[in-house]
Amino acid sequence: MLDSATPRRILILSADMGEGHNATGRALRAAAGRLWPEASTHWLDTLDVMGRGVGPTFRRIYVTNVERTPWLYEFFYDSVWRYRWFARASKRFVGEWAGRRLAAKIDQIQPDLILSTYPLGTAGLDWLRRHRGLETPIGAWVSDFAPHPFWVYQGIDLNLVMHEVAVPVAARSAPGATVAISAPTADEVFHPGDRGAARAELELPQDKFVSLVACGSLGFGRSEDTVKELLVGNPDGIVVVVCGRNERLRARIRAAIGDDPRVRVLGWTDRMATLMVASDVVVTNAGGATSLEALAVGRPVLMHRPIAAHGRANARLMEDAGIAVVCQREGELADAVRDLPRLAQMERLALKQADERLVEEGLLALNSSRPERLGRVLSAEDALFVHIASPRVPQHVGAILEMSAEVSVDDVAGMLDGMHGVRGHVDPGTWLRRPRWEQDESVDTKALVSEVDGVPLQRAVDTFYAEPLPVGATAAALIVHGSEPAILFKLDHALGDGVAVLRGLLTGTDGKGKAWANPVGHQISHKLPRLRLKGLLALARAGSVARGQKFGASRRFGLAKLPGAEVRATARALGVTPTELLIAMFAFAYQGDQLRVMVPWSLRGTDTLRAAGNWTGAVSVDLPVRETDPLRCLELVRDALRAGVESGAPEAANFVVRLIGLLPAPLHRLLARLVYQSRWFGAIASVIPGPRWKVSLGGAEIEAAYAVLPLAEGVPIAWGALTWGRYVTVCVTGGGAVDGKPLAARMVDALREFSGRTP
Repeated sequence: MLDSATPRRILILSADMGEGHNATGRALRAAAGRLWPEASTHWLDTLDVMGRGVGPTFRRIYVTNVERTPWLYEFFYDSVWRYRWFARASKRFVGEWAGRRLAAKIDQIQPDLILSTYPLGTAGLDWLRRHRGLETPIGAWVSDFAPHPFWVYQGIDLNLVMHEVAVPVAARSAPGATVAISAPTADEVFHPGDRGAARAELELPQDKFVSLVACGSLGFGRSEDTVKELLVGNPDGIVVVVCGRNERLRARIRAAIGDDPRVRVLGWTDRMATLMVASDVVVTNAGGATSLEALAVGRPVLMHRPIAAHGRANARLMEDAGIAVVCQREGELADAVRDLPRLAQMERLALKQADERLVEEGLLALNSSRPERLGRVLSAEDALFVHIASPRVPQHVGAILEMSAEVSVDDVAGMLDGMHGVRGHVDPGTWLRRPRWEQDESVDTKALVSEVDGVPLQRAVDTFYAEPLPVGATAAALIVHGSEPAILFKLDHALGDGVAVLRGLLTGTDGKGKAWANPVGHQISHKLPRLRLKGLLALARAGSVARGQKFGASRRFGLAKLPGAEVRATARALGVTPTELLIAMFAFAYQGDQLRVMVPWSLRGTDTLRAAGNWTGAVSVDLPVRETDPLRCLELVRDALRAGVESGAPEAANFVVRLIGLLPAPLHRLLARLVYQSRWFGAIASVIPGPRWKVSLGGAEIEAAYAVLPLAEGVPIAWGALTWGRYVTVCVTGGGAVDGKPLAARMVDALREFSGRTP
């Protein structure tokens, strides 16, 4: 997570729904540019991201509701306030829709701040915060004067409203949400100015009362009636009407007013700021961007027959604040423009509001804020390991680091700090609720580090990894002092695979180690890998194997170092990959009956290479354990592994895991335990890339590192191979009657069987 330093990338979520949301976005972009000129700003239209045709459809629905079925719009708006269940259901629906679509974009941009000006975008961000653990600070600027439940969210770090009278309304719309006051978010050209100079620029008379009629870019309402009443109220005044992009409105006004010299009718204009400065009063009917711009300039606002729903709510609240007058009945607008003392008082209040705050204050507050508590529903791939874990078969991945010298608790705690998810806990859920990860910043990583002295490394390893994680913890570490100094780590498998663990640990190392580290954190997008029918068929045809016997919690580990250069050279000479060679070596070393090994296969791409979590599929290989010819053994392993990968088996396996994750929690738990057990495989093997250069911690070199894999129900063997410096290390986990130590030793011997041979 970020500190309160300068953000590098800022994402603005807006929507082309009139100009109000975009105007607020532009104001925020300008303010961010003044604060942080080196930061890059990215802009997304929420409706465009939600799908093709969504924007035009929503705009058509909105315009139709306002112009033709205002009663329906009012009914929906009132229902969101009146029926909490309806508000929750509606927000959840659009939140998940928008959130799922936004996730990949956010992962691609990797923003340090997210600023939302559109409620559906805010709903999507709230969903990502709650369900995908989005960590980026999020601010939502309510570009209407009156907030409503669709605008404000408890999961957003800062909900900003435009006036102090809006704070209790926002708090009532989303109890528990953090609400603050922002300066009016208008383009930077909207600021108090010289009325006389503006009139001279626009060729407006200096001695006349000037009313500016503006009803937004869409030009809602019957502005021709507004103009007529303004002329009745002040026959000697000037009325300037801005119709926006509504050419029909412009034509209607021309037809109704004719060539009256007191009326100037404009279409779309980029001189709104000058027009507002030149005016004595701004007349509108919605209370959105036009009203905020008038406030920023310091002009009183008259709300004439406000449009349904948000228009009426904005009007009431602005009147409560003393900066607008609502004119609903005939004659009230004419009376309002005659009441010059009241208009002067309103102008003083508006100018005070314009001078009280800067838009930058909200940005600075957001940049210094941090979510107090984050949480997310675990993805299906991550939740799998929650469901299959048991006291006999704990699911944690780990690493054994052999050190050249002693290290301190502070050094090890620093490494734990770099592992995503350590500051929190995994909630396993219930029969009705899915597993979640919940952040807990009170976690002291030093308390997760234990020390032993004078204990042989082998015994320390066997004991440490056989024990479950401490209650409530997601990670633990053990420093082994003595003649074989080492550090042992383990992390809840639900929070990451071997790659995530390795990169997280390396974050806390010295020098070059960090070049291979620095995971970006939790990835909120989770797109499906490319699925092929051939892969599903390969899974189906594999069938089951003889089920293994259950065993207890004790483990016996075997560690071995293979010369990395020899492994790679042998693989090249034999025309295979190091992974294929290592699996063949295991087949040659294994002494027993037939054995199917399940090989986790990374599905990480360039966008997920440094992400936390589990990003794997799997391919299974029936090992030729009785083949005595090393080359033939290697050939069979190579062909089987390549056939599985080329068929799309890893992607298919990942698809199946995700598919069962869509089921209700009880079924997900049941099927997870059915698919990840000895009915389908008898061993687990994983080959993980790592750094080949020297890595140190606290001044001590990490001479070797081993990847520690967990077992599955009835599966007594798992081994991980890891490239580390000049070695390829092997760690074999043995459960039940299996001892990993002789297996690891036989893999060293097996390399000699393959080395020096030619195909």
